[in-house]
Amino acid sequence: MTGFCRKEESGFTLVEILVAVFILMIGLVAVMQWFPLGTAGVETGRRQSTAVFLAEQQIEQIKAFALSTAAGQGFANMPLCNPCAGAAPFGPAPPNFNTIPGYPEYSRTVTIANGPTVTTRLVRVQVQYRRVTAQSVLTSGQQVDFTTLIAQH
Repeated sequence: MTGFCRKEESGFTLVEILVAVFILMIGLVAVMQWFPLGTAGVETGRRQSTAVFLAEQQIEQIKAFALSTAAGQGFANMPLCNPCAGAAPFGPAPPNFNTIPGYPEYSRTVTIANGPTVTTRLVRVQVQYRRVTAQSVLTSGQQVDFTTLIAQH
């Protein structure tokens, strides 16, 4: 009987498999370290988009107030204020968070001043929101700032 000896074996050796697993683990760890930063970026974008929405919403309410023909409303009854506080559509006194129903992480500040002419008002809406980092939500914040000119018609 003669022994059968194969010179070429197919497959991977244990060392090759261990090296491949080690390289894959390094790549996986690198990706996992960036994951919280990416998540925080998405959350920051979401918060900023919500702040823009809230600012636009406030400006639209003020425009509706200025165009209204209801008693006590209209362009002539728009208060000049810095900042505005009180009844709708001018909102609560800043900088209190949790004053916008359904949006506890946001606050709004409205300022209405005379425009460049007698028949215009300069409306500024600032929405503050709490900032997000990869670790947590911070109490200090960011803000979006919208300014528009409303003219009497």
